[in-house]
Amino acid sequence: MDTTHTLDDYFKDGAPCLLFNVEELSHTPPYDNHLAHRHEYYEIYLYQKGQGKHTIDFTSYDYRPGCVSVVFPHQIHQLKYTPDSRGHVIMFNEELFCSEMLRKELRAYCVDLKTRLNLLKLSEAQFSEIQVLFQLIQSAFNDLNVLGKEQIRHLIKVILLKLMDYSKTKELSQQETSESDLYYSFSNLVDLHFKEKRLVSEFADLLSTTPKKLNAISKKYGGITALQVIHERIFQEAKHLLAFSGLSHKEIAYQLKFDSPSALNKFIQKKAGCSPSDLQNRLTQIYIKQH
Repeated sequence: MDTTHTLDDYFKDGAPCLLFNVEELSHTPPYDNHLAHRHEYYEIYLYQKGQGKHTIDFTSYDYRPGCVSVVFPHQIHQLKYTPDSRGHVIMFNEELFCSEMLRKELRAYCVDLKTRLNLLKLSEAQFSEIQVLFQLIQSAFNDLNVLGKEQIRHLIKVILLKLMDYSKTKELSQQETSESDLYYSFSNLVDLHFKEKRLVSEFADLLSTTPKKLNAISKKYGGITALQVIHERIFQEAKHLLAFSGLSHKEIAYQLKFDSPSALNKFIQKKAGCSPSDLQNRLTQIYIKQH
């Protein structure tokens, strides 16, 4: 079943619904976390002890103490860890904490942000800084009041800012900032419209630019062409539907607005080098339920 979980799941039985939550790494959530799943909220994982594997959007990351993971809304993920593992996870809704920060003021830092923050291996000093911020948030959460909520909101922003700073490769020039701004807007529009719009020219029109410029910026900041950005997003959704939706290939083709099941087959064959059935078998092996 394709279920996207919300923070409301954590606040049942009359408990006030908050826009954030703090838990131990090994806590039992109100859903089956042995299965791959998605959230409508962000999660920041702090790994303090033990080891494991965090699979996010079909990429598996091996973590050790000193690592931090940020899982973005709607990313498919599954966490497996050893019994001795210790750590914490902070959950928070997008609208309260960081949507404006990530989409506007700091776009120059947001190129390829998901890939950079899905797993960060920090230095000892960096990890110590983040750990102190987690402790401050935990303390405020344990004795929550109006001022504590404000403290938590700002401390989460500080954590995100530090992680973005730790992960950046270089400072961007004014021109690069403008270009990355355009690339970030393009990526957001592809997320919103990939089912309806398949042509680079359609996105270029929405962004008041040219396909040539959009293609050049995509290659510079994403490493692939603008058309490949669109196709990668379609492929990501196709993989999700094949692995988790239970839909037939014909239904998936219809949902992704392919002209026919054979068009979907050709697309999958070109992207994955195999048939949709073979890809489906491969993907379901990635997210095997823990026992």
